[in-house]
Amino acid sequence: MNWITIVGVRPYDGRYEFDLGNQELTTREWGWIKRHTGYLPLTLEEEFRGSDPELYAIFAVIAIRRAGKIDQGEVPALFERICDAPFGATIRMEFDDDVEEEDADSPPPESSTGNAASSGDESTTTSVISPGPPNGSGSPGSDISRWPRVTSAT
Repeated sequence: MNWITIVGVRPYDGRYEFDLGNQELTTREWGWIKRHTGYLPLTLEEEFRGSDPELYAIFAVIAIRRAGKIDQGEVPALFERICDAPFGATIRMEFDDDVEEEDADSPPPESSTGNAASSGDESTTTSVISPGPPNGSGSPGSDISRWPRVTSAT
């Protein structure tokens, strides 16, 4: 399922279903796209990937119209209102198809049965500072100290 969220264009603020895979554009909707953005069916996909603000605006209007919030005669005026609003803050597209495809490729999450009795091997009571790998940054010799290495035991 795909969604368009609209913010700052009252009373139309909200999240609207906009799934072109399940509900293709009608001839009337293609006309709105052509009149308001100049795009034709063969150029639409390329422009969609380019995130054209006017294209997103007409998609928002179409989603609002499909939800029954406006009549077809109100489309031009709402398109102009949305175009006057700040693009990045007004329209957000959500694509659930991408998430579903990723989920189908990955194994299902494991369910938790509570805390395990232990995690790893038991600790010893003696601590020793082990020499670590040489530091990959700094100047040559910066991983050498003039003080001897110290170990402690309890």
